[in-house]
Amino acid sequence: MNAKSLLIGMLTGTAVGAAATLLSTPVSGQEARQKVKVAQSALKSNAQVIKKEAGQVKQAVIHLKDVSKDNIGEVADGLKVSAGIWKESTEPNIQKLQQDVVEVQKTVEDLQKALPARK
Repeated sequence: MNAKSLLIGMLTGTAVGAAATLLSTPVSGQEARQKVKVAQSALKSNAQVIKKEAGQVKQAVIHLKDVSKDNIGEVADGLKVSAGIWKESTEPNIQKLQQDVVEVQKTVEDLQKALPARK
């Protein structure tokens, strides 16, 4: 939608600019018609170039979409494998930390029992 609006805006701006130039220039009718023909030819040429480039952009977007579609599965699988490896590698550390927390809690309880109670 934006590309279409841009194309319409460019073509309209070119046509309005050409018309304004032709109407504000003091020339004879024959010269004005010749300038209109030249401007019209240039406008057609520019429109063809824009159309060709828009087609190339469209093809590039389609290609990108296809490549992305093909690769997204591989990327997702890679992320799943990486997450699994990370989980497996951190599991022993988590278990060790949990044991350490239990030991620290036991040590705190032992210290509380060993210290004389405050009055």
